[in-house]
Amino acid sequence: MLEVHPIHLKIKGFKDFLLHLLTITIGLLIALGLEGVVEWRHHRLLVDEAEAGLHNEITQNWHSIRYLRKAILSQQNELDADLKSLERMRTHRNAPQEHLSVTFKLQSFDDVRWKTAQTTGAFTLMPYEDAKKYSDIYEIQSQFYVVEQQAVDDALYAESLVVAQRDNQDLTPAQMDAATQSVGMIQMRLLLLSSLVDELEKSYQHYEPGRY
Repeated sequence: MLEVHPIHLKIKGFKDFLLHLLTITIGLLIALGLEGVVEWRHHRLLVDEAEAGLHNEITQNWHSIRYLRKAILSQQNELDADLKSLERMRTHRNAPQEHLSVTFKLQSFDDVRWKTAQTTGAFTLMPYEDAKKYSDIYEIQSQFYVVEQQAVDDALYAESLVVAQRDNQDLTPAQMDAATQSVGMIQMRLLLLSSLVDELEKSYQHYEPGRY
């Protein structure tokens, strides 16, 4: 906070008044300039720390891409097997009921640094292009998480339909149809997740180790 103190010297004329006014004005300008430099440096440090944290977080998320691709492929294979089992049970009603493994494992990305950058105000201090770059990346991650949650809900519903197997009860045709529809929906969500992974991988390229 700037403080302006009254002058203690006696003003003898208009020239002295102008001199004192000029002195005060120059002092205020210097003080404002110094305060601006200090504030700019504080903002610069805040942005630098935020960007360093975001870079590390995105790099860690980038390492998850390979695992995600394998997990999506594995789950697609499991769902294909479930659909074949359902088709066999629908076609051969007198055959023993087959076991279904309708599962979905949740895998999220870290976003602590992103939330911190928004909370501290560092995000609003970044150049527009940098802010947009980070915003786009974390928006895709957010979409990925939403689709994952939807897939989990579908898997839970499909699993609830086949729980009766544990009591040696056959699935009804309606239950088979509902389970087939749920498995199909999960497969569609897996395709969307795979597409989002492709988008993230492109966005992560800049943060690949050794390129930053």
